[in-house]
Amino acid sequence: MHSAVNVVIALAVLALILSRQLRRRTVRESQPYRITLILAVIGLVEVAQFRGQHDVTAAAWGLLAASLVVGAGFGALRGRTVHVWREDGTLYRQGNVATLVLWIVGLALHFSVDLLIAQVDADAKGLGSVAVLLYLAVTLGVQQLVVLERAEHLA
Repeated sequence: MHSAVNVVIALAVLALILSRQLRRRTVRESQPYRITLILAVIGLVEVAQFRGQHDVTAAAWGLLAASLVVGAGFGALRGRTVHVWREDGTLYRQGNVATLVLWIVGLALHFSVDLLIAQVDADAKGLGSVAVLLYLAVTLGVQQLVVLERAEHLA
């Protein structure tokens, strides 16, 4: 049940993130990682609670870590697909179809790893679902990092 609640919350957060990705939005240049940090803290708490209730093997943790690394890679790729520009001194960004496709593929891989974790370690079943907010924090944070780095080179 706890895992199902996590997935529902993560899907709501994801729907918000995706809708914001495709709209023209200002980029918060001061405190650009505030939401990312909030998601990371909640995600880490969820993973810690899961760990306290399950005996998770090193292989399962390794697969989760690999998923987070892949998520970071997808964040970097998405950061390159986002259109970034300055208008009257304000930084803007807007994603596109490629951005959306990379979100979908990255999330599909993360949830595929969750299935693989269950095959490798039955007691760790659902670890990837529980860690989805942490995954979102990592992938979103790296995307923001790339967007801000690209913005430094704008005239």
